[in-house]
Amino acid sequence: MDFPALSRTGAMAFFSGYGKMIHNPQGILYWTRKARAKARINATIGSARGAEGAVFPEGGKRQITLCAPLIHSFFRGLDTEEIFPYTPETGTPAFRTAWKRWILARAGDETERLERQMLQPILTPGITAAISICARMFVDPGHSIIVADRRWENYDHVLERNLGLAVTDFPLLGDGDLNVAGVVDAVERVWLRQDNAVLLLNFPNNPTGFCPSESAGRRLVEELDRLAAASEKRLVVLFDDAYESYVYDPVAMQSSLFYLCRPRPNLLPVKLDGVTKELLWYGARAGTITLACPDEWLSEDDGAGAAGEIDNKFAGVVRGLVSSSATVTQSVAAKAMAQMDRLLEQRRRTFNVLKKRYDTLKQELETMDTDLFTVEPFHGGFFCFLSLRPESGLRATDVANHLLDRYGVGTVPFEGERMNGLRIAYCSVESDDLPELCRTLARTVNELAHQESP
Repeated sequence: MDFPALSRTGAMAFFSGYGKMIHNPQGILYWTRKARAKARINATIGSARGAEGAVFPEGGKRQITLCAPLIHSFFRGLDTEEIFPYTPETGTPAFRTAWKRWILARAGDETERLERQMLQPILTPGITAAISICARMFVDPGHSIIVADRRWENYDHVLERNLGLAVTDFPLLGDGDLNVAGVVDAVERVWLRQDNAVLLLNFPNNPTGFCPSESAGRRLVEELDRLAAASEKRLVVLFDDAYESYVYDPVAMQSSLFYLCRPRPNLLPVKLDGVTKELLWYGARAGTITLACPDEWLSEDDGAGAAGEIDNKFAGVVRGLVSSSATVTQSVAAKAMAQMDRLLEQRRRTFNVLKKRYDTLKQELETMDTDLFTVEPFHGGFFCFLSLRPESGLRATDVANHLLDRYGVGTVPFEGERMNGLRIAYCSVESDDLPELCRTLARTVNELAHQESP
Protein backbone atom coordinates (compact mmCIF):
# COMPACT_ATOMS: atom_id res chain seq x y z
CA MET A 1 0.00 0.00 0.00
CA ASP A 2 1.25 3.49 -0.85
CA PHE A 3 1.44 6.33 1.67
CA PRO A 4 1.90 9.40 -0.52
CA ALA A 5 1.34 12.04 2.18
CA LEU A 6 3.80 10.43 4.61
CA SER A 7 6.38 10.01 1.83
CA ARG A 8 5.90 13.55 0.53
CA THR A 9 6.24 15.21 3.94
CA GLY A 10 9.17 13.11 5.13
CA ALA A 11 7.10 11.64 7.95
CA MET A 12 7.75 8.11 6.68
CA ALA A 13 11.40 8.43 7.75
CA PHE A 14 10.37 8.40 11.42
CA PHE A 15 9.12 4.84 11.21
CA SER A 16 11.02 1.62 11.81
CA GLY A 17 11.19 -0.99 9.07
CA TYR A 18 8.07 -2.54 10.59
CA GLY A 19 6.40 0.88 10.77
CA LYS A 20 7.14 1.57 7.11
CA MET A 21 5.76 -1.81 6.07
CA ILE A 22 2.63 -2.05 8.21
CA HIS A 23 -0.76 -1.07 6.86
CA ASN A 24 -4.34 -1.94 7.56
CA PRO A 25 -5.33 -4.57 4.98
CA GLN A 26 -8.49 -4.13 2.94
CA GLY A 27 -10.07 -7.13 4.59
CA ILE A 28 -13.24 -7.78 6.53
CA LEU A 29 -13.32 -4.54 8.48
CA TYR A 30 -12.59 -2.45 5.39
CA TRP A 31 -15.51 -4.01 3.50
CA THR A 32 -17.75 -3.75 6.54
CA ARG A 33 -17.14 -0.01 6.77
CA LYS A 34 -17.67 0.37 3.03
CA ALA A 35 -20.90 -1.64 3.14
CA ARG A 36 -22.33 0.34 6.04
CA ALA A 37 -22.30 3.41 3.84
CA LYS A 38 -23.78 1.83 0.69
CA ALA A 39 -25.25 -1.64 1.17
CA ARG A 40 -28.99 -2.36 1.16
CA ILE A 41 -28.32 -5.93 2.28
CA ASN A 42 -25.15 -6.13 4.37
CA ALA A 43 -23.54 -9.57 4.52
CA THR A 44 -20.14 -8.34 5.73
CA ILE A 45 -20.53 -7.96 9.50
CA GLY A 46 -19.19 -10.86 11.57
CA SER A 47 -21.61 -10.34 14.44
CA ALA A 48 -25.21 -11.50 14.79
CA ARG A 49 -27.71 -8.77 13.95
CA GLY A 50 -31.45 -8.72 13.71
CA ALA A 51 -34.66 -7.14 14.90
CA GLU A 52 -34.70 -5.93 18.49
CA GLY A 53 -37.89 -7.93 19.08
CA ALA A 54 -36.04 -11.17 18.39
CA VAL A 55 -34.31 -11.01 21.79
CA PHE A 56 -36.22 -8.32 23.75
CA PRO A 57 -39.90 -9.29 24.18
CA GLU A 58 -40.87 -5.61 24.23
CA GLY A 59 -38.62 -4.77 21.27
CA GLY A 60 -39.59 -3.69 17.80
CA LYS A 61 -38.12 -3.95 14.32
CA ARG A 62 -35.03 -1.81 14.89
CA GLN A 63 -31.91 -3.65 13.73
CA ILE A 64 -29.48 -4.21 16.61
CA THR A 65 -26.55 -6.42 17.53
CA LEU A 66 -28.32 -9.45 18.96
CA CYS A 67 -27.42 -10.05 22.59
CA ALA A 68 -28.46 -11.58 25.90
CA PRO A 69 -30.89 -9.16 27.63
CA LEU A 70 -29.50 -10.24 31.01
CA ILE A 71 -26.09 -8.80 30.14
CA HIS A 72 -27.67 -5.62 28.80
CA SER A 73 -29.52 -5.21 32.10
CA PHE A 74 -26.23 -4.56 33.89
CA PHE A 75 -25.49 -1.52 31.70
CA ARG A 76 -28.36 0.80 32.48
CA GLY A 77 -28.36 3.93 30.39
CA LEU A 78 -26.46 2.37 27.47
CA ASP A 79 -28.01 1.36 24.18
CA THR A 80 -27.21 -2.09 22.81
CA GLU A 81 -25.12 -0.45 20.09
CA GLU A 82 -22.94 1.20 22.75
CA ILE A 83 -22.11 -2.18 24.25
CA PHE A 84 -22.17 -5.12 21.90
CA PRO A 85 -20.80 -4.25 18.41
CA TYR A 86 -17.18 -4.58 17.43
CA THR A 87 -15.23 -1.35 17.82
CA PRO A 88 -13.14 0.21 15.00
CA GLU A 89 -9.46 -0.71 15.33
CA THR A 90 -8.36 2.74 16.52
CA GLY A 91 -11.44 3.41 18.66
CA THR A 92 -14.98 4.72 18.33
CA PRO A 93 -15.32 8.26 16.94
CA ALA A 94 -17.18 9.34 20.10
CA PHE A 95 -14.40 8.16 22.42
CA ARG A 96 -11.57 9.56 20.30
CA THR A 97 -13.25 12.97 20.08
CA ALA A 98 -13.97 12.98 23.82
CA TRP A 99 -10.38 12.01 24.69
CA LYS A 100 -8.94 14.73 22.48
CA ARG A 101 -11.15 17.24 24.33
CA TRP A 102 -9.91 15.76 27.62
CA ILE A 103 -6.27 16.34 26.63
CA LEU A 104 -6.93 19.84 25.31
CA ALA A 105 -8.64 20.81 28.57
CA ARG A 106 -5.18 20.71 30.21
CA ALA A 107 -3.24 22.37 27.41
CA GLY A 108 -3.48 25.95 28.71
CA ASP A 109 -1.72 28.44 26.42
CA GLU A 110 -0.91 25.63 23.97
CA THR A 111 -4.57 24.74 23.32
CA GLU A 112 -4.99 26.52 19.99
CA ARG A 113 -1.75 25.09 18.58
CA LEU A 114 -2.44 21.56 19.79
CA GLU A 115 -6.01 21.59 18.55
CA ARG A 116 -4.48 22.09 15.10
CA GLN A 117 -1.48 19.78 15.42
CA MET A 118 -2.86 16.89 17.48
CA LEU A 119 -4.27 13.93 15.59
CA GLN A 120 -7.26 12.01 16.90
CA PRO A 121 -6.14 9.75 19.79
CA ILE A 122 -5.61 6.10 18.83
CA LEU A 123 -7.19 3.56 21.18
CA THR A 124 -5.07 0.75 22.63
CA PRO A 125 -5.87 -1.94 25.23
CA GLY A 126 -4.06 -0.07 28.02
CA ILE A 127 -0.93 2.09 28.13
CA THR A 128 1.34 -0.97 28.11
CA ALA A 129 0.00 -1.74 24.65
CA ALA A 130 0.50 1.91 23.67
CA ILE A 131 4.17 1.67 24.67
CA SER A 132 4.61 -1.62 22.83
CA ILE A 133 2.89 -0.37 19.67
CA CYS A 134 4.92 2.85 19.55
CA ALA A 135 8.15 0.96 20.11
CA ARG A 136 7.28 -1.34 17.18
CA MET A 137 6.38 1.61 14.98
CA PHE A 138 9.45 3.76 15.64
CA VAL A 139 12.34 1.45 16.63
CA ASP A 140 13.88 -1.40 14.65
CA PRO A 141 14.82 -4.61 16.51
CA GLY A 142 18.34 -4.33 17.87
CA HIS A 143 18.23 -0.53 17.80
CA SER A 144 18.18 1.63 20.92
CA ILE A 145 15.32 3.23 22.82
CA ILE A 146 16.21 5.72 25.56
CA VAL A 147 14.71 5.39 29.05
CA ALA A 148 15.64 6.53 32.55
CA ASP A 149 17.57 4.27 34.91
CA ARG A 150 14.60 4.57 37.31
CA ARG A 151 11.85 2.83 35.40
CA TRP A 152 8.87 0.52 35.62
CA GLU A 153 10.17 -3.03 35.33
CA ASN A 154 7.64 -3.80 32.57
CA TYR A 155 9.55 -1.42 30.27
CA ASP A 156 12.40 -3.93 30.07
CA HIS A 157 9.99 -6.81 29.61
CA VAL A 158 8.19 -5.09 26.73
CA LEU A 159 11.13 -3.39 25.05
CA GLU A 160 13.98 -5.88 25.44
CA ARG A 161 12.44 -9.30 25.92
CA ASN A 162 9.35 -8.95 23.73
CA LEU A 163 10.52 -6.56 21.01
CA GLY A 164 14.27 -7.19 20.92
CA LEU A 165 15.26 -3.55 21.39
CA ALA A 166 18.40 -2.29 23.09
CA VAL A 167 17.79 -0.03 26.09
CA THR A 168 20.03 3.01 26.43
CA ASP A 169 19.45 4.57 29.81
CA PHE A 170 20.39 7.80 31.55
CA PRO A 171 20.52 8.67 35.26
CA LEU A 172 17.12 10.18 36.06
CA LEU A 173 18.38 12.52 38.77
CA GLY A 174 21.05 15.18 38.84
CA ASP A 175 21.45 17.38 41.93
CA GLY A 176 18.01 16.36 43.14
CA ASP A 177 16.18 17.36 39.94
CA LEU A 178 15.82 16.06 36.41
CA ASN A 179 19.14 15.21 34.81
CA VAL A 180 18.62 17.27 31.64
CA ALA A 181 22.25 16.91 30.56
CA GLY A 182 21.94 13.14 30.88
CA VAL A 183 18.92 13.07 28.56
CA VAL A 184 20.70 15.20 25.97
CA ASP A 185 23.81 13.03 26.17
CA ALA A 186 21.74 9.86 25.68
CA VAL A 187 20.07 11.27 22.55
CA GLU A 188 23.40 12.34 21.11
CA ARG A 189 24.93 8.91 21.83
CA VAL A 190 22.07 7.13 20.09
CA TRP A 191 22.31 9.48 17.10
CA LEU A 192 25.91 8.39 16.64
CA ARG A 193 24.64 4.87 15.87
CA GLN A 194 21.27 5.47 14.21
CA ASP A 195 19.32 8.21 12.44
CA ASN A 196 16.24 7.97 14.64
CA ALA A 197 16.33 8.37 18.42
CA VAL A 198 13.28 7.48 20.51
CA LEU A 199 13.09 8.84 24.06
CA LEU A 200 10.55 7.48 26.56
CA LEU A 201 9.81 9.77 29.52
CA ASN A 202 7.53 8.96 32.46
CA PHE A 203 6.41 11.65 34.97
CA PRO A 204 5.35 11.18 37.70
CA ASN A 205 7.81 8.36 37.49
CA ASN A 206 6.99 4.75 38.26
CA PRO A 207 8.51 3.48 40.56
CA THR A 208 9.85 6.62 42.28
CA GLY A 209 7.05 9.21 42.03
CA PHE A 210 9.62 11.77 40.83
CA CYS A 211 8.53 14.83 38.80
CA PRO A 212 10.86 17.49 37.44
CA SER A 213 10.61 21.05 38.67
CA GLU A 214 8.96 23.58 36.38
CA SER A 215 12.33 25.07 35.46
CA ALA A 216 13.97 21.68 34.75
CA GLY A 217 10.99 20.54 32.67
CA ARG A 218 11.06 23.67 30.53
CA ARG A 219 14.83 23.42 30.19
CA LEU A 220 14.51 19.85 28.89
CA VAL A 221 11.94 20.88 26.28
CA GLU A 222 14.21 23.74 25.16
CA GLU A 223 17.19 21.39 24.91
CA LEU A 224 15.27 18.82 22.87
CA ASP A 225 14.12 21.59 20.52
CA ARG A 226 17.71 22.83 20.23
CA LEU A 227 18.95 19.32 19.46
CA ALA A 228 16.38 18.86 16.70
CA ALA A 229 17.03 22.32 15.23
CA ALA A 230 20.76 21.61 14.96
CA SER A 231 20.46 18.15 13.41
CA GLU A 232 19.04 16.42 10.37
CA LYS A 233 18.44 13.31 12.45
CA ARG A 234 15.03 12.54 13.92
CA LEU A 235 13.75 12.38 17.50
CA VAL A 236 10.52 10.83 18.78
CA VAL A 237 9.61 11.72 22.37
CA LEU A 238 7.12 9.34 23.98
CA PHE A 239 5.47 10.79 27.08
CA ASP A 240 4.15 8.03 29.34
CA ASP A 241 1.61 10.19 31.19
CA ALA A 242 -0.15 7.45 33.12
CA TYR A 243 0.02 9.42 36.40
CA GLU A 244 -0.09 12.95 34.96
CA SER A 245 -3.08 14.06 37.04
CA TYR A 246 -1.55 13.09 40.39
CA VAL A 247 1.09 15.67 41.33
CA TYR A 248 0.94 16.73 45.00
CA ASP A 249 4.01 18.93 45.40
CA PRO A 250 3.49 22.53 44.15
CA VAL A 251 7.18 22.91 43.23
CA ALA A 252 6.92 20.10 40.65
CA MET A 253 5.76 20.32 37.05
CA GLN A 254 1.98 20.06 37.26
CA SER A 255 1.23 18.67 33.80
CA SER A 256 2.84 16.72 30.99
CA LEU A 257 5.82 18.10 29.09
CA PHE A 258 3.96 16.97 25.97
CA TYR A 259 2.06 20.27 25.99
CA LEU A 260 5.28 22.28 25.76
CA CYS A 261 7.13 20.07 23.28
CA ARG A 262 6.53 21.57 19.85
CA PRO A 263 6.76 19.26 16.85
CA ARG A 264 9.24 19.89 14.04
CA PRO A 265 9.76 18.04 10.77
CA ASN A 266 12.37 15.99 12.71
CA LEU A 267 10.81 16.10 16.22
CA LEU A 268 7.65 14.13 16.97
CA PRO A 269 5.99 14.35 20.42
CA VAL A 270 3.65 11.46 21.27
CA LYS A 271 1.40 11.34 24.35
CA LEU A 272 0.56 8.00 25.96
CA ASP A 273 -2.22 8.05 28.55
CA GLY A 274 -5.61 6.53 29.16
CA VAL A 275 -8.69 5.77 31.17
CA THR A 276 -6.76 3.59 33.65
CA LYS A 277 -5.53 6.35 35.97
CA GLU A 278 -7.16 9.43 34.47
CA LEU A 279 -10.65 8.07 35.18
CA LEU A 280 -9.54 5.69 37.95
CA TRP A 281 -10.89 2.78 35.94
CA TYR A 282 -8.07 0.26 36.08
CA GLY A 283 -9.99 -2.61 34.49
CA ALA A 284 -11.20 -0.57 31.52
CA ARG A 285 -7.98 -1.30 29.59
CA ALA A 286 -8.37 1.75 27.39
CA GLY A 287 -5.12 3.57 26.64
CA THR A 288 -4.40 6.07 23.89
CA ILE A 289 -1.61 7.19 21.56
CA THR A 290 -1.83 10.85 20.53
CA LEU A 291 0.62 12.33 18.03
CA ALA A 292 1.31 16.05 17.65
CA CYS A 293 2.47 16.66 14.08
CA PRO A 294 4.37 19.59 12.59
CA ASP A 295 2.34 22.06 10.55
CA GLU A 296 4.32 21.08 7.45
CA TRP A 297 2.69 17.63 7.52
CA LEU A 298 -0.79 19.07 7.84
CA SER A 299 -0.64 21.92 5.34
CA GLU A 300 -2.28 20.03 2.47
CA ASP A 301 -5.85 18.71 2.47
CA ASP A 302 -6.28 20.18 5.95
CA GLY A 303 -3.95 17.44 7.12
CA ALA A 304 -6.37 14.69 6.12
CA GLY A 305 -3.79 12.88 3.98
CA ALA A 306 -1.05 12.49 6.59
CA ALA A 307 -3.52 11.99 9.44
CA GLY A 308 -5.42 9.31 7.54
CA GLU A 309 -2.25 7.46 6.57
CA ILE A 310 -0.88 7.54 10.13
CA ASP A 311 -4.24 6.26 11.38
CA ASN A 312 -4.12 3.46 8.82
CA LYS A 313 -0.68 2.35 9.99
CA PHE A 314 -1.62 2.25 13.66
CA ALA A 315 -4.87 0.50 12.77
CA GLY A 316 -2.79 -2.12 11.00
CA VAL A 317 -0.76 -2.78 14.15
CA VAL A 318 -3.86 -3.01 16.35
CA ARG A 319 -5.59 -5.25 13.83
CA GLY A 320 -2.64 -7.65 13.85
CA LEU A 321 -2.23 -7.73 17.64
CA VAL A 322 -5.66 -7.57 19.28
CA SER A 323 -8.08 -6.87 16.39
CA SER A 324 -9.85 -4.18 18.44
CA SER A 325 -10.60 -3.14 22.02
CA ALA A 326 -13.78 -3.16 24.08
CA THR A 327 -16.68 -0.97 22.95
CA VAL A 328 -18.48 -0.59 26.25
CA THR A 329 -15.58 1.03 28.11
CA GLN A 330 -15.29 3.66 25.41
CA SER A 331 -19.02 4.34 25.50
CA VAL A 332 -19.05 4.80 29.26
CA ALA A 333 -15.88 6.89 29.25
CA ALA A 334 -17.19 9.18 26.50
CA LYS A 335 -20.45 9.71 28.38
CA ALA A 336 -18.57 10.45 31.60
CA MET A 337 -16.24 12.92 29.88
CA ALA A 338 -19.27 14.73 28.46
CA GLN A 339 -19.88 15.72 32.11
CA MET A 340 -16.27 16.82 32.61
CA ASP A 341 -16.80 19.20 35.54
CA ARG A 342 -18.76 16.60 37.51
CA LEU A 343 -16.23 13.89 36.67
CA LEU A 344 -13.28 16.03 37.72
CA GLU A 345 -14.99 16.99 40.98
CA GLN A 346 -15.56 13.32 41.80
CA ARG A 347 -12.01 12.38 40.85
CA ARG A 348 -10.77 15.16 43.10
CA ARG A 349 -12.02 13.22 46.11
CA THR A 350 -9.58 10.42 45.32
CA PHE A 351 -6.82 12.96 44.64
CA ASN A 352 -7.40 14.46 48.10
CA VAL A 353 -7.15 11.02 49.72
CA LEU A 354 -3.86 10.38 47.94
CA LYS A 355 -2.54 13.85 48.76
CA LYS A 356 -3.18 13.23 52.45
CA ARG A 357 -1.32 9.92 52.26
CA TYR A 358 1.53 11.60 50.39
CA ASP A 359 1.85 14.29 53.08
CA THR A 360 1.68 11.73 55.89
CA LEU A 361 4.26 9.48 54.26
CA LYS A 362 6.64 12.39 53.64
CA GLN A 363 6.47 13.30 57.30
CA GLU A 364 6.94 9.73 58.52
CA LEU A 365 9.88 9.04 56.22
CA GLU A 366 11.71 12.07 57.56
CA THR A 367 11.66 10.58 61.06
CA MET A 368 12.20 6.93 60.13
CA ASP A 369 14.61 5.30 62.59
CA THR A 370 17.26 4.05 60.18
CA ASP A 371 20.03 5.44 58.03
CA LEU A 372 20.12 2.41 55.72
CA PHE A 373 17.53 3.77 53.26
CA THR A 374 17.74 6.76 50.94
CA VAL A 375 14.32 8.17 50.11
CA GLU A 376 14.42 9.20 46.47
CA PRO A 377 12.69 12.48 45.55
CA PHE A 378 8.96 11.98 44.98
CA HIS A 379 6.29 14.50 44.11
CA GLY A 380 3.30 12.58 42.77
CA GLY A 381 1.92 9.42 41.26
CA PHE A 382 1.05 6.41 43.39
CA PHE A 383 4.51 5.40 44.66
CA CYS A 384 7.72 6.33 46.38
CA PHE A 385 11.06 4.52 46.25
CA LEU A 386 13.47 3.71 49.06
CA SER A 387 16.98 2.86 47.88
CA LEU A 388 19.09 0.65 50.12
CA ARG A 389 22.43 2.26 50.85
CA PRO A 390 25.35 0.18 49.52
CA GLU A 391 26.92 0.04 52.98
CA SER A 392 23.85 -1.83 54.27
CA GLY A 393 24.96 -4.90 52.34
CA LEU A 394 21.29 -5.80 51.81
CA ARG A 395 19.43 -7.00 48.75
CA ALA A 396 15.99 -5.56 48.09
CA THR A 397 14.47 -9.00 47.51
CA ASP A 398 15.66 -10.22 50.94
CA VAL A 399 14.19 -7.14 52.60
CA ALA A 400 10.85 -7.55 50.80
CA ASN A 401 10.65 -11.23 51.78
CA HIS A 402 11.44 -10.44 55.42
CA LEU A 403 8.84 -7.68 55.50
CA LEU A 404 6.18 -9.96 54.11
CA ASP A 405 7.02 -13.20 55.92
CA ARG A 406 7.67 -11.75 59.37
CA TYR A 407 5.52 -8.63 59.48
CA GLY A 408 2.86 -9.11 56.82
CA VAL A 409 3.90 -5.98 54.91
CA GLY A 410 3.92 -6.17 51.12
CA THR A 411 6.31 -4.10 48.98
CA VAL A 412 7.88 -4.50 45.53
CA PRO A 413 11.67 -4.96 45.38
CA PHE A 414 13.69 -3.59 42.46
CA GLU A 415 17.16 -4.93 41.85
CA GLY A 416 19.50 -4.23 38.98
CA GLU A 417 22.69 -2.56 37.90
CA ARG A 418 21.52 0.83 39.17
CA MET A 419 18.58 -0.01 41.45
CA ASN A 420 18.38 -1.81 44.77
CA GLY A 421 15.39 -0.80 46.81
CA LEU A 422 11.67 -1.01 47.51
CA ARG A 423 8.71 0.57 45.75
CA ILE A 424 6.07 1.64 48.28
CA ALA A 425 2.59 1.90 46.74
CA TYR A 426 1.09 4.28 49.29
CA CYS A 427 -1.91 4.68 46.99
CA SER A 428 -3.31 1.49 48.53
CA VAL A 429 -2.37 2.13 52.19
CA GLU A 430 -4.63 4.03 54.58
CA SER A 431 -3.05 7.15 56.09
CA ASP A 432 -3.41 5.71 59.60
CA ASP A 433 -1.32 2.67 58.58
CA LEU A 434 1.58 4.64 57.10
CA PRO A 435 3.38 5.29 60.44
CA GLU A 436 3.37 1.55 61.15
CA LEU A 437 4.59 0.86 57.62
CA CYS A 438 7.58 3.18 58.11
CA ARG A 439 8.40 1.78 61.55
CA THR A 440 8.31 -1.74 60.14
CA LEU A 441 10.55 -0.79 57.22
CA ALA A 442 13.13 0.68 59.60
CA ARG A 443 12.94 -2.30 61.96
CA THR A 444 13.38 -4.77 59.11
CA VAL A 445 16.49 -3.23 57.56
CA ASN A 446 18.06 -2.74 61.01
CA GLU A 447 17.41 -6.38 61.88
CA LEU A 448 18.82 -7.69 58.62
CA ALA A 449 21.84 -5.39 58.56
CA HIS A 450 22.78 -5.89 62.19
CA GLN A 451 21.28 -9.35 62.66
CA GLU A 452 19.19 -8.06 65.53
CA SER A 453 16.39 -10.11 67.00
CA PRO A 454 12.87 -8.74 66.63
